[in-house]
This record gives sequence, C-alpha cells and structure tokens, in this order.
Amino acid sequence: MSRLYHIYNLLILITILCLSPTWAESTDTTDLCMPQQSPWNPNGELIARQPLQAQTQEPTEETTIVRQRSIVTASDNTSSGMPQPFDTLSYNFANATSCVDFFETWRANTTISDCNAISLLVENSNAFFHSLNSAAATSRILDTSCSANVTKCASIMTNLAIDLLKPDNCGDDYKNGNSVVKGTYRDLVAYEPMYRATCLTSPSTENYCFVDAVSNSTAPDDYVVYFMPLGTPLTAGDTPSCNKCLKATMDLFSGWARRDGQSLDDTYLPSAEIVNTHCGEGFAATNITVGSSDVTAGAGIAVPLPRLGIVTVMALALGTMAGLF
Repeated sequence: MSRLYHIYNLLILITILCLSPTWAESTDTTDLCMPQQSPWNPNGELIARQPLQAQTQEPTEETTIVRQRSIVTASDNTSSGMPQPFDTLSYNFANATSCVDFFETWRANTTISDCNAISLLVENSNAFFHSLNSAAATSRILDTSCSANVTKCASIMTNLAIDLLKPDNCGDDYKNGNSVVKGTYRDLVAYEPMYRATCLTSPSTENYCFVDAVSNSTAPDDYVVYFMPLGTPLTAGDTPSCNKCLKATMDLFSGWARRDGQSLDDTYLPSAEIVNTHCGEGFAATNITVGSSDVTAGAGIAVPLPRLGIVTVMALALGTMAGLF
C-alpha cells in the first residue's frame, strides 16, 4: 500500500484518540488534544468565597502546634510581604547542580510566585508556619492567595511539576526518592484542591474555614484535614469539628480523589471513614471510585508519575510515520 494510505490511517487513529472522552479526562494539563486549562471544575466548592472580615481574636500559642512539621526554625517574619516556600531549604540533591539551579530559578520566577500557592507553603515555609500565630496575618495571606487566577495558576503549577521531573532538572532525585523533590512534586500537583479548600468561607463566621481551623484551640484536628491533599490522611484519633466547613471540604476532596495523580486518591477514603465514625454515617461520601484504582504501575506511592498514555501513542504514531519515509 502507498505511504499516503498509512499516513491517512494514522491521522484518523490520532484524531479518534484525541476526541475520545477517556483520553480527554486527564488530571494534568499536558494532554496534547486539549488546551491548557484547569483540570477540575469547582463543583465541590459549596461555600462561596467572600472577602474576610477583620478579626480581632488572636489564637493561643497551642493552636499553632497542631501538627509537627519538618521546618527549621528561623527568624523570618511575614510583615514585609507574602511568605515564600523553601525559605529554609537545605540542598541535599544527588544531581546537585541541575536540581539546585532549577529550584532557584523557579523560586525567583514572579509568574510562579504570584500564584502564592498555599500547597507549597503549608509544609515548606517557615514564615507561613509563624504566621499561624495570628488569625489576621493568616487571613491576609489567604486574601492574596485566593485572589490569584486559579485556572492560570493550576496550569503553571502542572507545567512546573512536569519540568521538575525532567532528567536535566530533578528527575534523578525524584527517582532516587529525594524527599524534597518528591514533596515538591506532590505539592505542585495539589495546588488547585488546596486553593479551593483554603479559600472556602464559613457561613456562620464569614471567616475562611482554614483560619477558623487554625484558630480553634479546642479542636486542633480541624487543621489536620488540610494535610490530606498533601499526602497525610486522618488517623483514628483525629476528631475534627463536624461543621459546614468540614462537610464542604470533604465534598470538595471527594471530587479530587476521583482523579489519578492526586494524593487524595490515597488519603481521602480512609479519612472519610474516620470522619463518618466521628460525625455520622454519610457525612463524607465514601461510595466513590478513587483515581488510584485506575493506576497500575506505581499505585503504592502517594503521587504516581504523570500518566503519559496519549503522549506514548503520539510518539509511536510519529515514529511509524518517520519509518514510512
């Protein structure tokens, strides 16, 4: 048969794959058949975001120690502006030159830093940790973070996660299990669910649910809920407040747990069972199929590598075309 006949058949195959709903339903923004956009609609956001009212109550010291975090104590303060991720980063990369250069480059990139990703701050910013001493300071940080364009920033963070795994950047360190690189990848992927969860507001207090959680000294486990998208599930001893904020947050997380590549596909269901034991059956949805059920290779890790099915098919098709000439 002629070369044109083979090329014609390959083009038909690629078109069918690109238009197929199975291929189009991808968690990341690298799908070659679709424009760069937010990977998930905010249908879990049950409480509308509103500007936060000024707060006068300061939390007690014990409210900031709601979870032990591996951040080196330093004298940073947040009065001069937004806290930055990795403000106490200790470089310990196998491929030191390329990975360090990559981290320094993206941290200095204002397009990235202007997104003020809370997912990157919660476990990686000493300044953010200290801001939790003040409900007002935490609220100002969320005001800035929640004003970012979530669709644009989700695309930026997804692309940055992909670049992070390239061999010329930090790919070797990721494969070798470097905790900083693996954690950064996980946090970048979790940008949008963390954005939507931390920007929810309480209908009763008109404060951010996140700020109410951090400030609640009688229920410190309210804050633990926000570690679920970052790979830490609730444990049997956790007892978050069974309020509208928790309900809306769990509803939102249940949607993201259906997507491959999110830590929530591992952390949501066991956490939802604990919530239901504490708050009543059906409080959190459990009759869902999590994304990890569709993952074969790497299903045991919190955040599997990006699914490359469509890219692989395209590469095979292009390779076959090249062999025809």
